[in-house]
Amino acid sequence: MTPAVLGLAAAAGCDHLSVHRPPSAELLVLGDELPAHGVPRGGRVRDALGPMVPPWLDFCGARTVRVRMIGDEFGLLREAVRRSPADVVVTTGSTAAGPVDFLHDVLSREGALLTVDSVAVRPGHPMLLAELPPAADGRARRLVGLPGNPLAAAAGAVTLLHPLLRRLGGHAEPEPLHLTVATGLTGHPRDTRLLPVLHTGEGAVPLPFDGPAMLRGLALADGLAVVPPGGAPAGARVRFLRLPGR
Repeated sequence: MTPAVLGLAAAAGCDHLSVHRPPSAELLVLGDELPAHGVPRGGRVRDALGPMVPPWLDFCGARTVRVRMIGDEFGLLREAVRRSPADVVVTTGSTAAGPVDFLHDVLSREGALLTVDSVAVRPGHPMLLAELPPAADGRARRLVGLPGNPLAAAAGAVTLLHPLLRRLGGHAEPEPLHLTVATGLTGHPRDTRLLPVLHTGEGAVPLPFDGPAMLRGLALADGLAVVPPGGAPAGARVRFLRLPGR
């Protein structure tokens, strides 16, 4: 609801309007190996998603109520999911099937309905979406599980989290955007690939450092090119997913 819309409503004599409230979101950063400050040492990996995801939630129209670090313990994660006050719980990591990846077990124990459980896309294929049991006041609650690798998490945020939050906030689905490929884009043999690209006058230009754990290419990108299995030659048209805030 913008100031101009409010003015238009007043000019038309509308004293009451039906609106969507912004969905609330809580971010749970999962993992014992993630220091939040300083240079990581001793085999640990600095948390990049704690600083990166909340601004994206804001750009998607959500209201971030809290960011929490949760260790690799089933009970801690289950309690955090169960007691979250948010409409949408967003987790990072624990979406795969490793020895300390407890998210699937927690969702099963909580009686959640798993509606998306991995997607044929690289990076980001272990992303998930679940419907949690309703809150005490009857509100619907959902959980979006983003992979722990930063670029994979970005892929999940753009393709799963962003559309969900926009729809919950009452926003219309934008028209698909396509760009011409300036140079050939390497694809995955079987799955769709999401590749950081820069939108130039010549078309979409791929950026280096595009591995699942890398952020350097993403930091320079306008968005992600949706590359079909096998790749896309120069001059082809591909779907372009703009990054939140760009």
